[in-house]
Amino acid sequence: MISFENIHKPNWKYTALRPYIELMHNYVFYKNFYVLHRERIPKDAPIVAISNHQNGLSDALGILFTFSKDKRHPVFIARGDIFKNPVAAKGLYFLRIMPAFRRQDVGYANVKHNEEIFDQSAKILNDNGVVALFPEAGHQDRHFLGTFKKGFARMAFRAAAMRDFKEPVYVLPMSNHYTNYFSVQGQLVMTVGEPIDISYLYDTYKEKPDLALKQLTDRAREVVESLMLNIKTKEYYEEYEMLCEIFSREMLVKEGVAFNHLPSQLDASKRIVARLEKLEQEDPEKHTKIMDDTYQYIRSIEKLNLRDWVFAKKMSFWSLLGNFLLSLILAPIVIVGWLLYLIPFNASYLITRNIEDQMLHSSFHFAIWTLVSYPIWFIILSLIIGFTTHLWWIIPILFVVCLLTVIYYFRGKTLIKKMHNRLRRFVFWYRGDYRYKKAVKCREEIVKMMHEIMG
Repeated sequence: MISFENIHKPNWKYTALRPYIELMHNYVFYKNFYVLHRERIPKDAPIVAISNHQNGLSDALGILFTFSKDKRHPVFIARGDIFKNPVAAKGLYFLRIMPAFRRQDVGYANVKHNEEIFDQSAKILNDNGVVALFPEAGHQDRHFLGTFKKGFARMAFRAAAMRDFKEPVYVLPMSNHYTNYFSVQGQLVMTVGEPIDISYLYDTYKEKPDLALKQLTDRAREVVESLMLNIKTKEYYEEYEMLCEIFSREMLVKEGVAFNHLPSQLDASKRIVARLEKLEQEDPEKHTKIMDDTYQYIRSIEKLNLRDWVFAKKMSFWSLLGNFLLSLILAPIVIVGWLLYLIPFNASYLITRNIEDQMLHSSFHFAIWTLVSYPIWFIILSLIIGFTTHLWWIIPILFVVCLLTVIYYFRGKTLIKKMHNRLRRFVFWYRGDYRYKKAVKCREEIVKMMHEIMG
């Protein structure tokens, strides 16, 4: 196993590369990247940062750039099996990622290496560094929180022990929330919770370490859960998610809040889920009714091959015409973008098509596109333009133009897709399609019931 002793030390290559990756992450890959309560990050103190885990490497990047205004660069803990390839291991080391060895991933013989990783993590923390990991030890493809492992708690107490339990060590709960796990130019919000100073458990840990580990793990999980959208029900998960999509917009419009503001959407969805959970206990019959109606609505729009957002606004010819004209204006940008970036954007699919876990796909798309295919493609374009025009000074301008083209390519592509759905809805409405009428009526009934439920 390679040595991780200096993984947290300053590295000029990493420092030089980080602003570029942050630019691509915050403004190109995501349309909006929000960080809530960044001021809660403790200054000049050891931090074990934890979060829910839904989207592979993307979750880690969310944590990394939450610390963008902090001089410290988090060191991450990831599954040990991804370090088997020596080339991959060097790349992960460069990105400040250390392995955690699980029996199911690397076999029983390699689990012993965890002690080395725990010791190194404690040393990083004792330099007032940041170690980040995901206590669920695996990502979910839905909005729910899994069981927490105790590794982060052991790490925090080991660092405290190295300080003779005389100084505070903090566990920093965080959460992530995405509009879409896979699409480019989506939105991501990171929420920072109140830091947990674990010194209140020092005496307990000295006498009953297992109890202290459990208490810290339970408390940390409660805080993370309070920050995120956690849909606990498995039976009605699909219905809860759809009700959040339908009614969060209604709530925000009523409250005078921009419905496309992701932090506000998250807050509204959390309130909807909490109310539905309470309704299930207080009025099971009414809860079953709204679940049944929502199930029927989901199946109806599936048959129509439409999305719920299409039904959110009333039918308007002028709105349809305006969107159609805008789609026509953006169509050339989309075509140029497709021709320019066909190769760099699709290069990552050569890798992801062999990866069964779809929740890792966006991570690989971002990593390969940002670090490999796009830079190579940009260098090729720069050389072609430079040698043909001899206007080398235009290269920085070309860089900005290329980034703007990428952004408007994906936004235009999304707008055209939405325009297609709006046109299909218009056709269903114009023809008086009974399936469409049924879906509209069902949605109206759901909205009316949700107004009564939410009060």
